Amino acid sequence: MIDTDGGGTLSKAEIVDAVKNNDEVIKFLSNCGNENLQSLLVPSRLEHALNCLDTDSDGEITAPEWCASESETLVCLRRGEACRGDGMLR
Repeated sequence: MIDTDGGGTLSKAEIVDAVKNNDEVIKFLSNCGNENLQSLLVPSRLEHALNCLDTDSDGEITAPEWCASESETLVCLRRGEACRGDGMLR
């Protein structure tokens, strides 16, 4: 749904495009009931989350990065705090 090039990772551009233009993704985020996920519809919050998830700063979110950072990133988003590159609080 989001991995449009089939590369097995999610580029920041793919994620941003999906959140802006993919009706299925937008509907999910809008209706999921999770305030943290809903906040990803706000461009600055999405950018912040992507920077936290991309722990090696290569512009791609790999499955291990997503899994390792997911809970820490959601905590950061909920609190509105800055994250280090590894998803942990600064």
